[in-house]
Amino acid sequence: MKKIIIIIVAVLVVAGAAAYLFLIPKPPEPPKKSAYVPGDYFVTNVRDSKMLLKTTIVLEVDKDLEDEEFQNFLAENSHIIRDTIVFILRNKTEEELRAADVKEKLISEMVPKINEKLGIDNVKTLYFNDYVLQ
Repeated sequence: MKKIIIIIVAVLVVAGAAAYLFLIPKPPEPPKKSAYVPGDYFVTNVRDSKMLLKTTIVLEVDKDLEDEEFQNFLAENSHIIRDTIVFILRNKTEEELRAADVKEKLISEMVPKINEKLGIDNVKTLYFNDYVLQ
């Protein structure tokens, strides 16, 4: 009788472990994030001003840049990315570029526009490494 109970308990333990390993869904892996630098820096005139803006921007994409096809796509279209960024920056006034929330506003404007121009949705955010208005 003890042998039967031990065998039943062992089978239940093995079945429980198997159910845990194979049936319970695992949390999805967080998407890989990579940084893409679309050239050295950006210098542009400020609208209705004699000021210049110089900034360095890094794009965060949700794809691994070890994916050569995607990396080549970004490199081949860096002129579109740069043009989009310069166009947006050039159309800002000095007051807009000095505002406390300028970073958030530029990100919310640039990211969707870059994705739209490239026909993708992989650019998730961007970062300003430097931002000089003089």
